[in-house]
Amino acid sequence: MKRRDILRIGGLGLCGVGALDLIQAQTASSANNAQAKAKQMIVCWLGGGPPHTDMFDLKSDDTEDYRGIFNPIDTKVPGLQIGELLPEMAKRADKYTVIRSVTTMNKPGDHAQAPLYWLTGNPRLTTGSDEYPMYGSVVNKLRPGPADLPTFVVLDEIDVHTHNALSRNFLGSAHSPFVMQPLKDKDAVTKMLTPQLELPAFARNIDLLKTLDTRLRRNDAQDEVIAGLDQYQQTAFNLLRSPKLRQALDLSKEPAESLERFTRNKPAKARYPIGDPLHFLLARRLIEAGVPIVHFNLGYWDWHGENFVAGKQQIPMFDGCLAALLDDLDDRGLLDSTIVLALGEMGRKPKIDKPKVTNAGRDHWDYAQFVIAAGGGFNRGCVVGATDKHGEQVTDKFYKIESFGRTLYHLLGIDADTLVHTPANRPVKLIVEDAPIIKEAIS
Repeated sequence: MKRRDILRIGGLGLCGVGALDLIQAQTASSANNAQAKAKQMIVCWLGGGPPHTDMFDLKSDDTEDYRGIFNPIDTKVPGLQIGELLPEMAKRADKYTVIRSVTTMNKPGDHAQAPLYWLTGNPRLTTGSDEYPMYGSVVNKLRPGPADLPTFVVLDEIDVHTHNALSRNFLGSAHSPFVMQPLKDKDAVTKMLTPQLELPAFARNIDLLKTLDTRLRRNDAQDEVIAGLDQYQQTAFNLLRSPKLRQALDLSKEPAESLERFTRNKPAKARYPIGDPLHFLLARRLIEAGVPIVHFNLGYWDWHGENFVAGKQQIPMFDGCLAALLDDLDDRGLLDSTIVLALGEMGRKPKIDKPKVTNAGRDHWDYAQFVIAAGGGFNRGCVVGATDKHGEQVTDKFYKIESFGRTLYHLLGIDADTLVHTPANRPVKLIVEDAPIIKEAIS
């Protein structure tokens, strides 16, 4: 028998080698996080590029071919106005920072390259460049969470427009995210977390694997993975049966009025995929359970045509869900220690395509966009940066993505100059470029 076949005995395929590597990673040395303001982080990714000039950077005094149909409304922060489809976020503007001056500056239309840049803090290509790790993967390596919980959870889908590149990183599969797809099937969570063998049989098969593994070690005693197999295998099984994980994903424990707060603005029929609003609720429950990093994608924001039709459907749901998430974290005393981000890979072109027709749209635009950043050391009620009268170019407080990445690591208590090694054993820093942190955004 090949070693691969031996490792599959006894139900090990339930977790796979990747899951075992994930558990091994939790024994790695942790960075000193005594000064970290953020212990956890939620990333709401708006794949496709949300329209910044219709949401958090309106230009209401602009000409008809730029300003769009949505009016600005006042917020709880004096002088800050946002789009009329965001009334709940307007009421909570004192809980978050709006960043209007960080952008990839990539050529317009690059859906694949921009997410890799934003979510790793380094310029990265889908192929032909170093496979820099996502922030969650770095946390998994340097500051793993509790042993009975995954450190980096992705709900549903991670690779949006990136040709499966985000699922790879040079830290290895041990630090890849724990991807869950619980919302496509109402019974999927139960199926995933219920052992597929009765526990007595499960235990017997573990014993069988140990016996076979002992024989295997006689021939390969120096293999680190094999040498530690018993410990990590047992922990992996425990993860699958973890009461914390089960309870966090069991939405039947959530009050009906809480579920309604997250689902009330979900349109019955949408022009484009809108994602699942319950991702926000699951993210909060996972944070409560102790998961350090939660990432999810919310729907589809690449509206070339029907920008305003789609906006009327998508933006209100986003507004209500993000507001409810911020409220829940704040009420539970978790917001100050949990970063909450909402952003996409780009904005939308301020100049409207066919402004006088019903299917008017906005094309790709990589030179301006918004980032919503709350909690974990980000200022409350703050605006960083500005764009020109059309919303086309940054005119104040411009920062590169590297600065954004270094700011996140700073708040998470991780030194962005920490050296890690590529598969070729070449040392690189977590954020290669020595860019300044965004001091205006943090406390």
